[in-house]
This record gives sequence, structure tokens and C-alpha cells, in this order.
Amino acid sequence: MGIIKEIKIENFKSFKKLEVALENFNVFIGANASGKSNFISIFKFLRDIINNGLDNAISMQGGTEYLRNINIGPAENFSVEIVCDYINNEDYQIKNGNGLIETKTTEVSYFFALEFLKGKTGFKIAADRLFLKYDLLRGKNETAGTGKKEKIGEGTLTIINRSGELTSEIDIPGHLSLKKEEIFPFVNLIKELSPKGLLLETPLFHVPSGIAEILKGVSIYNFDPGQSKKAIPLSGKTELEEDGSNLALVLKNLLENKSNKKKFANLIKDVLAFVNDLEVEKFSDHSLLFRLKEVYSSNTFLPASLLSDGTINITALILTLYFTKKPLMIIEEPERNIHPYLIAKVLEMMKEVSAHKQIIVTTHNPEVLKYSFPGDILFIARDKEGYSRISRPYKNEQVKIFLENEMGMDELYTQNLLEL
Repeated sequence: MGIIKEIKIENFKSFKKLEVALENFNVFIGANASGKSNFISIFKFLRDIINNGLDNAISMQGGTEYLRNINIGPAENFSVEIVCDYINNEDYQIKNGNGLIETKTTEVSYFFALEFLKGKTGFKIAADRLFLKYDLLRGKNETAGTGKKEKIGEGTLTIINRSGELTSEIDIPGHLSLKKEEIFPFVNLIKELSPKGLLLETPLFHVPSGIAEILKGVSIYNFDPGQSKKAIPLSGKTELEEDGSNLALVLKNLLENKSNKKKFANLIKDVLAFVNDLEVEKFSDHSLLFRLKEVYSSNTFLPASLLSDGTINITALILTLYFTKKPLMIIEEPERNIHPYLIAKVLEMMKEVSAHKQIIVTTHNPEVLKYSFPGDILFIARDKEGYSRISRPYKNEQVKIFLENEMGMDELYTQNLLEL
């Protein structure tokens, strides 16, 4: 699975035009109403398109008038482009006169645009295009003695949706006698779409691109300790809810596995040294409640209702980072209710996990910046016209001078010097 390398947006909420490159670990900072929530809304909107369809996704944003920028309105199209660095999990194997060949997708970009109908709340699809790059590899049994796959060519595939009619264009290396159906068997499976349907909604995205896999499952966590402290029904989702409300159920399932229980216990004790044991209590009404035993008391378990909000948040964070299979996760204010000393450990965990999945964090807290690498930080601010802009402060020459003189990003942020 790959990561989202770049997002480009036009005429979306507080953004007029946005181009932002993303890494495995990204920390977004900015003042209130700067546009952090609007940036996160991009992912919500794309996820809703995949799960519920374009019409419903727009409705869930409040309609086209709340999807687009208020000042721009219908005068310009809304558009989004996503570039994903991706190696597909499934190989397409071709066996003909060329021997055994495999197709590997290496990079995918997807672009669509909506044209708003003037004076109305309707829209039409102005553009819809999937573009991917691929490598052709010689199979293991065809490469004598090495056991490795040999790259023998590369090409591109473009799929275009024009008012519901699909066309595909494929660039095939000239020295290979191959048909596009051999390289990508799925290209002719879908001939047409609904006039208001996007390629993003079709199985085409679940086979070659990987973008749908990333966006469909993205979770945007904003933990509410008050919800996590309540007893919950025994039945429910086994995956942690975005507000952490089913924490007890997720913990119950995790603690039933000895290996996971041991790993979880080691992780939480590394951050919260006072934790001696954890368990989930089951009541006669088939509800569950998370409980914790401290090292200060060898016999008594404290119910979740008596635990600190910080303890609940750290528990939820560990579950999210280490026991949730998500290629992309967004965590809003992960440092909330956590002592400044422990924020360093929380950031260390997130950086460790980001080696295997993409993480986006939003925060107001300068302590988070203190323990983040300057290159991980992205700053959101409004310009004079009120449009949100995103920059990487460490690239600013004046900011570089401050950093070279041992001023940290946290100090520059609190002194409002990142907008230089």
C-alpha cells in the first residue's frame, strides 16, 4: 500500500487554490478558523463519495453552496486531484510469446472537477480522469539464476469519463507484443456510468489504483473521553469509533489475544508507568466497562469513569496507532488532556508507526511542535483575501535563520513568527 503524495484543490470551502505535498507523518498547525478543519473535510468528502455516492457526499457537506468557497461561488469549478505513490498488492500475470510477465502499478493520479450551475444549486461533472504509471516485470521463473523480477518496460494508462461514457488509452512499450486487456484485464469491464457518477465510485479504483482503499477506510479521530468512560453494549463495531466511544469493546477483543495483550501492556506502561493491569468488566445487562489497576493498589481496579481524560486518550491513541489497520489516519489534537512531558512519547509513537502508514495530525499546541521535525510541520493561515493557504515554514529563509539560531518551531509559533 502506498501513500498520498500530493493533493490539489480549487474552490473548496476556505481554499481558493491549494497544492500540498504530504509525507508519511504530517503535523498541521494554525490559528482558529485558519482552515485546518476544512482541509480535513477534503478527506471526509472523498470518503463519502466512495461510500455513499457523489450526490449524497455533496448533501452531507450541506449542498454545493457549502462545498465551494463562499466568495468564489459558482464562478469557478470545484476540482480535486490526488497523487498516490502506490505498489499494487495484486499482480496481473501475462503468459504469451514474451514469457511470464507481471504488471505493477507504481503511481496513480486521479482528477475530477464539478461545474456549478449558475443561479441554481445543481452541478455537472466537468472532468473525470484516472491516470496511472506501471512497470512490466519478467516473472521469477523467467530470470535465470537470480530469483528476482526483471523490469522489461514501463507505460501509462488513462481512463476518462465523458458524460458517463468511458474510454481508455494505454501506452505499451513498443518492443512487447501486448494488448491493453492483457496488461490491465479490468479496462473493458465497465463501459459506462451514470451521468452524475464518478470513476472514484467504481470498482476500477479498487483494482489498479489503491486510492479508494486509502480513502474509503480513512478514519478521522477526535477522541471524546466522556464517551469512552461510559458502559457500552456488548455488541457493536470491533473497530474503534472515531470519537473512541466503543473503547471498552475494542479493548475486550484485543485483550482476549495473549500476544496483543502483552504488546498493548508494554506500550501503555512505557507511557503511563503507573498502569499495572487493564481489563474489561462485563455486566449482567451485557454491557462493558473498561477498568484499570494502578501500581499503587494491588487489588482494586478503577472504572473508566474515575480515570483521567489523559489516560483515556493515551489508551485510545495506542489502540489506533498499533492495532488499527488503516493506510491513512487523521488524528485531531492527539495531545489533548495529556501532560506536556508525555507529549514527547506520544510523538515518538506516531513517528514510529508512520514508517508503515500515513499519519496526519492537527494541533494548536506548541509542545507538539517542540518534538516534531521541522520538515513534518505544515502551517495553515488566511491571506488578506480570506483564502486559506498551506506552507512548510522550514523552507522560509527567515524561519531558517531563526532555527539556525536555536529558536524552535514552538517558539516561532507562539510568537506568531511563522507567517513571515
